Amino acid sequence: MDHIEHSRTMLRRRVTTAQNGRMQPTAEDVRAIPHFTPLTTREAELVAPLLRSVRLDERQRLIAEGEPCEGFYFVRRGRLRLFRTAPDGREQTLRIVAAGETFGEVPVFDGGPNAASAEAIEPADVVLVPLAVAQVLVERYPEVARRLLRHLAARLRAFNELVEQLSLQTVQQRLARYLYFAAKETGVETAGGIAVERRLSGQDLASLVGSVREVVARTLKGLEDEGVIVIERQRYLIRSLEELRRYF
Repeated sequence: MDHIEHSRTMLRRRVTTAQNGRMQPTAEDVRAIPHFTPLTTREAELVAPLLRSVRLDERQRLIAEGEPCEGFYFVRRGRLRLFRTAPDGREQTLRIVAAGETFGEVPVFDGGPNAASAEAIEPADVVLVPLAVAQVLVERYPEVARRLLRHLAARLRAFNELVEQLSLQTVQQRLARYLYFAAKETGVETAGGIAVERRLSGQDLASLVGSVREVVARTLKGLEDEGVIVIERQRYLIRSLEELRRYF
């Protein structure tokens, strides 16, 4: 562990450790990061002081695309959206990240700036893994590197699917796909159908499917008129997953 001890000393000069009253990441936080589960408890204890905890209010921006990258992030609580902004100001949401997930790993390998912006869509706590810490662990632990590469490969596949959807599918198809997988992943069986909590604002949902709020509202109303969903104040009721699946 000499290399971790050395990195710990070196990185203290490079990482801001003032927490402003926030909870300092623990060894448990380190091992909760999917890429770092191969680390032993002792190794995680040495890494934890090098990380930084950040608390975010709803709609608070964490990072901006094009700015220098400080490292990658682990979501301890809450949800954030990753998005890019066009020259005309339009935003395209790339992904919603929730507790237990990570984002921003690309600069670990290419050293470039942030590839996307990130903001909290609800109060959130995240852990910053500074770039230099991540690079040391990647160099010293092959299993950490393999896990990071598998994660990046999965994200690349997901972005390829996103490009295909935005290029080839209608707004109705993209909305149906979103509702279908939301129902599969987080839906709750009720007497009226599968309930999906409305956790995204109309604007966020429109940004996610590559449209505008008014078109999304009309499209959702069309799905309701066809008897596929019921729109309630706090949730959507999916009448039939099989019927919804036929839309995409």
